[in-house]
Formats: sequence, C-alpha cells, structure tokens
Amino acid sequence: MICQFDIFRFLSIVCWQHFVEVHAQGFNILHHPAYDPHGPHFFIYDDAIIDSSTASYVEAGLILNTIQALHIDGGKNSFNYMFVVGDQQLYDRMCVLVMRHREQYNWAIPLDGNRHFTAHCVGCFNDLYFLPFSGSIAIDLGFGKVIKHKDDNITHFKHYDHFYLLLTLGIVSFLHEIWIQRCSHHQK
Repeated sequence: MICQFDIFRFLSIVCWQHFVEVHAQGFNILHHPAYDPHGPHFFIYDDAIIDSSTASYVEAGLILNTIQALHIDGGKNSFNYMFVVGDQQLYDRMCVLVMRHREQYNWAIPLDGNRHFTAHCVGCFNDLYFLPFSGSIAIDLGFGKVIKHKDDNITHFKHYDHFYLLLTLGIVSFLHEIWIQRCSHHQK
C-alpha cells in the first residue's frame, strides 16, 4: 500500500536512525565510497574528457564512444551493458542518441545523475528551514556571508551543499553521543 506510506516517520526517524547507525560503525556519512581503480568495483570513475561538454549531440556521442571503447570493446573491460550516468543535459542527449542509433549504442543504459534535482532540494530545504533553524547556525559558524535566506542562483549550490552536509554530520554526531550516553546509563 504505497498510499499508506508514512513519510513523516520515514524522514523523522528511519533516515536519522540509519545515519546514526552508519556513524556508530565508524563511517563518515560524508565520505565517498572507497574506490580502487585497479580492482573490481561496482562504479567506474574515468578521467574527464577534456574540451568536451554535454551541450551538443556530437560531444555526447564522443562521451559514449569513449566509454564504449574503454568498457564495451575491451580497452579496459568487456561489458555487454553499462549504466552511463550524466547530468540532465547529457542524459537527454544520450537518450536521443541511443534511440537514433540503437545498434551502435545498444549497450548503453542512460541514468540521470540527479545533480540538478539535488541542488533544487538543497535550495528548497534552505528556503524552508533557514529562518527557523539553520540561519542562526550559519551566522554563528561564519557561513553567513555565503549562506543566505533567499538565493535563487544555483551556481552557489556547492556552498549550500557543503554547509548542509556539515550540519547533517553535526546533528548525526550529536545524536550518536546521546545514544552512547543513553546506552551507558542503561547498563549501570
């Protein structure tokens, strides 16, 4: 029953509980996964293709052709299929190229990297919680010149993302300390 899903419970309890559990295991919730480029791994991080953007179909084709040469045709790997993650613009271009050139790109499964979605979610969170919660913290920690109540410029996303990631880590660390104190109190 998806209609009966309790989003409030999920956001207020389950997510925070998961973060605290991961933190308690000694992991930093802000770190990227460990990646050994020479060993087996679920994700592949290749070097950027310099002098190429995602603005044209020619450039998107160059990106797909490079991935194909490296990971489909045997340059590094010989996969039959591969998920290819890109920003919204690259995702749109890849979908069109895969549909237009089905035989050439039958191996490619385009995925949207969600950067823009994430940026807008962070902006929305800032709009909702800046005044009642995070604004005073931003000012007290010296982020007040960068983190503002209203900022419609997505180019500042990295600053907002950084601030809210640090704030989340601080909250998780605080909740973890309370949990440890509570556990040690119950053991006495």
